Amino acid sequence: MKETDMYEALKEHFEELGFKVRSEVRDIDMVALKEDLLVGIEMKRGLTIELMVQAALRQKTCDLVYLAVPRPRRIVKDKAMNNMLYLLKRMELGLLYVDVEKNSVIEVCPPAFYDLDKGRRAKMKEKLRILKEVSRRSVDGNKGGSRGKKLLTAYREDSLRAVALIKVRGVISPKELKALGIKETLLFKNYYNWFVKVEHGKYTLNGLEPSHEEYGMLIEQFRNEYISMDILK
Repeated sequence: MKETDMYEALKEHFEELGFKVRSEVRDIDMVALKEDLLVGIEMKRGLTIELMVQAALRQKTCDLVYLAVPRPRRIVKDKAMNNMLYLLKRMELGLLYVDVEKNSVIEVCPPAFYDLDKGRRAKMKEKLRILKEVSRRSVDGNKGGSRGKKLLTAYREDSLRAVALIKVRGVISPKELKALGIKETLLFKNYYNWFVKVEHGKYTLNGLEPSHEEYGMLIEQFRNEYISMDILK
């Protein structure tokens, strides 16, 4: 299928909405004019970065801009599609699906103003979670872009610090963790199954602590840090 195959359906769609339609105007695939409203339409056989860049450039001269692509055989609103729609909304671009066989057009996403401040306000709780996570991490133990690997989260780091502290002290209490700014609840919640209670308020390692290969260097770093602290002398 060629891009030009979509033209008739798109032309009919905009003409039914009261627009005057012309094709290939000053390097724009299609323009639709209604009173003073100028709409640019860029056609491609699929949603690509090239198409988005092309459409973004059209925003310099057109009041509204649509991307037009063939209607998929199966419309699936999965995470990837939702992310794509968010990107289009963020860029204030519209999306049209063109069904050439039925000579019909579906408006998937209108080209509307995106209120970034409103979007940020809606995600304020998530921003606070990010800030909290960053502030609680004392080391940068991950590699950006990692996939399918265990991440060194703030909670995991706290748990590894507890392991290191036990290696120094032998037995520790939740109160000792709290004094070091570590969540004391991680000992009795025991999410990673590394700790065991030996008596009231006292915990040690149960022999299932993290592997040396994965976290040995980090545990040793934390251990040396605690040995050098006055609080442990």
